[in-house]
Amino acid sequence: MEIVIKDPSNDVELRLGVEPEDYNGEQCLRIVYPNKDSFVMVQKNGDWEVVDEEFINPELIEVIGKALQPKASYNSLS
Repeated sequence: MEIVIKDPSNDVELRLGVEPEDYNGEQCLRIVYPNKDSFVMVQKNGDWEVVDEEFINPELIEVIGKALQPKASYNSLS
């Protein structure tokens, strides 16, 4: 699936790929940038967290989480 967000750091539209993934036994989502860089997010207690990177801008995680919320609920990933 794909989501479209606005990068909070520069207000540029980003099209991100979203792929389900198992990460250490947890159902997660791999977020893939257009340049193919990626990171993994998991939803815990209603909040999205990055689990495989040292630092991703928290504002970006919040925007991605909001874009994922309806999709995750629909797909029973929440």
